[in-house]
Amino acid sequence: MRSFLKAALRTNTLSRTRPAQTLASPRNRSFDSVNWTRSHVRAMSASTSAVSGVVEAARGVFSRRLLPSEHLTEKDVQELLKSLGKITVNEVGLAKNAEEERAKAAGLLSGLPFARQKDRRPPVTYYHIYECPDFTVGIFCIPEGRDIPTHDHPGMTVCSKVLYGRVRVESYDEAPDLAGAAGAPPGAIVARKVRDDVVTEGSGPQTLFSESGNIHRFSAVESCAILDVLGPPYDSSQGREIAYYEEDEAEGLGLGEGASVLRKVLPPDDFVVEGRPYTGERVA
Repeated sequence: MRSFLKAALRTNTLSRTRPAQTLASPRNRSFDSVNWTRSHVRAMSASTSAVSGVVEAARGVFSRRLLPSEHLTEKDVQELLKSLGKITVNEVGLAKNAEEERAKAAGLLSGLPFARQKDRRPPVTYYHIYECPDFTVGIFCIPEGRDIPTHDHPGMTVCSKVLYGRVRVESYDEAPDLAGAAGAPPGAIVARKVRDDVVTEGSGPQTLFSESGNIHRFSAVESCAILDVLGPPYDSSQGREIAYYEEDEAEGLGLGEGASVLRKVLPPDDFVVEGRPYTGERVA
C-alpha cells in the first residue's frame, strides 16, 4: 500500500508512521512445564489471530496461485472474504475510534468543543498492517463529509470490509462498446455506473475485480473505517499506476442511458492521506 499512498499524494503531503515489528522470543517447550502450557496458548493465540488469518488467506489468493489477478472470480476469494468477515474494530485497535464516531453520529457529543470544529477538514488516515510484493493490507479511515476521489485499480483485485460508519460507494465499469461512439471525448473513458449505494459494517465483505467495479469512489456519509486487502499492489513499472477521474456531463453526447464520461485528472489538492501507527493484532 506504500505505492498507493505515494501515487495518491504525489502533489500532497504525507505523514506516515510504521511501528517496529515485534518478534516472539523462543520458548522452552518442556511438556512438564506449566509455563510452557501458558506460553503455548499465547503463541497459538498470536499465530491464529483474526488479522493473521486475513493475511494467510490473502497469501492463498495472491501468493500461492498461478492464476493472474485479472482472472480471479468470486469463488477464488471466498476464504479471504470469510476471514475479513471475522474482523471487528477490536482486532485492529479501533474500538475507541468507533465508539467516539458512533457517539458523534448519534449527536451525543454535539456539546463538546471538538465536535463543533466544522471548519477543520480532518484528513483521510491510513493504518498500515501488512505489505509484501503480492498484496497489501491496511485500513482507511474517512471522516464524515470527506471522500477518496474516483480512482482505479488496474489489473488488481480488492477485498474490503467496512468496520464502522457508513460510506457511499459509486463504481463504474468501462464500456468498450461505447468507446468509439460519436460524441465521446478523445482521451476520456466511457463507462457505465454499476453501483451507487451505502455500505455499512452489516453489509459484509465486498470484492472489486479488475474488470468489475474497478473504478470507484468512497464518500463518508458518517465517519467510517474500511479494511482493504489489495493485490497485487500498485506498481507503475508493471503498468499498475493509479489514475484519478472526474465525471463529465454525458447528456447530449448520444452515449445512451446510464453512460458516464470519466476524464483523468490529478488528485484534488485537498486530498491528503496521513499515516497512523497500527495498534491492533500483530501478524504472526
